Amino acid sequence: MENYSEIFAQNLKRLRKGMRWTQGKLAEKLGYTEKAVSKWESGNSIPPAETLILLADTMNVTLDDLFSESTQASYFLGIDGGATKTTFVLSDKSGTVLSKVTLGPSNPFDNGFESACNVLEEGIMQVSANLHKRKISVFAGISGGGIKEMRERLNGFFAKFGFFKYAVESDALNIISAGLGDGDGIVVIMGTGSSCFGKINGERFRIGGFGYLFDHAGGGYDLGNAAISAALKAEEGSGKPTLLESFIKEELKTATVAENVSHFYAIGKSGIASFAPLVFRAHEQGDPVAEEILRANMAHVVNMISTAGRRFRSKGAIKVVLVGGLTKQISLLTPFIDDELMKRGEKEKFNVSVFDGDVVVGALKL
Repeated sequence: MENYSEIFAQNLKRLRKGMRWTQGKLAEKLGYTEKAVSKWESGNSIPPAETLILLADTMNVTLDDLFSESTQASYFLGIDGGATKTTFVLSDKSGTVLSKVTLGPSNPFDNGFESACNVLEEGIMQVSANLHKRKISVFAGISGGGIKEMRERLNGFFAKFGFFKYAVESDALNIISAGLGDGDGIVVIMGTGSSCFGKINGERFRIGGFGYLFDHAGGGYDLGNAAISAALKAEEGSGKPTLLESFIKEELKTATVAENVSHFYAIGKSGIASFAPLVFRAHEQGDPVAEEILRANMAHVVNMISTAGRRFRSKGAIKVVLVGGLTKQISLLTPFIDDELMKRGEKEKFNVSVFDGDVVVGALKL
């Protein structure tokens, strides 16, 4: 009986803390005193059978969860939630991937908290199927999840599943984990937006990543924004002629670019970013304006790399990993990155490569 009391006490304490409940909050839900819950968690007593059933129901666990001697998760779930898609990967203890699901975006700031949670819940239920959630340990790297207030709200959402353990952080941690592994270096995110993260002896720091209102360069939104702006100015005669004008009219099937201004304001960040491919297309056809846009954006990327690089004291070349949707066009972007590094006299200081795997692997590892 003493052994059962100890096991029950340890499990109850772990499960309660996992749900972010105080002893007082659990006691209130059960109709008991905080002192009674404290006695249970100290191993001095086990509640009667009817209370155990109520306790299991209240915490969304089984009686087996309350008395199991297992102290390790049986399954691991990594979640990478971004501005354009959310990926879920489940593995067993050996690291073998058992299932994978990809759904829509889950950035709570862009899509709304309720919408983001709907995507997360659907993905969790699909990827884990009939597995008991108490056997699953979760790391969820969510775009916007690094902000304290939002992380607390997301913690409340994840608590309801009764996972063995879970953590919510920024999706940037997924990328750092996937790109750098256990080593030091720099990761540059070139997705809808841009940001840079460095890691030195396990300590992380950030350069940029202040959002589209303040960064103004380095991501798909910035390319799309610059393309639309250049097309509007070319059309009215205040800017240089550019193929981007005809490309955008062709894309939207309209007689002018200007008649789409209300549409541009309505489609949001990801909608604006969808025009980024037109910049690459125009550049390949020799458009000078498109070249200027790419050069300016890659100068911003190199500036982030250079700024982060000043914190390193290593003598060898610093590892730099580029990640994100824009890296699909790395063959077109590399000359601009190399030119800017050469201008700064830092070409040999950095070893730049592209991460071509799935960043959700970083979440799974975490």
